[in-house]
Amino acid sequence: MPRVAPIVRSTRYEHAINTLVAKRAEISGAIRFKGANLAHQLEHIDAVLQILGYKGDPSQIVPLRRTPSRFRKGELYRLILKHEADGSASNRETATRIAQAKGWDAALVKPLMNNIKTAKGWRRRGTACKSLA
Repeated sequence: MPRVAPIVRSTRYEHAINTLVAKRAEISGAIRFKGANLAHQLEHIDAVLQILGYKGDPSQIVPLRRTPSRFRKGELYRLILKHEADGSASNRETATRIAQAKGWDAALVKPLMNNIKTAKGWRRRGTACKSLA
């Protein structure tokens, strides 16, 4: 899904328009997905976009959804290695141990299993590409 609506833009204030489009996507995402009370800011951004010559409907700009990260960079894979070295045999068991160690609710085990699977896949693909070079 494209982040910005496929609309022809003015070339005169291209950088300002692109920045405002990104900001509008961020604010509309905060309104839609987090329930933020920022509708008055959207009106101002839309007005500035019109002044700068944005061609198109600003309401067609796709809201941006940001998902917070539960781990610092590399932390998940280090935890996976640690718990697998301690004897966890499956992704479910590893996810359960990580959730317990972090003090998280058991409802996060299933999404954590998907994260573990993804992290292992990225690591496998990364090492496979390095060995070919």
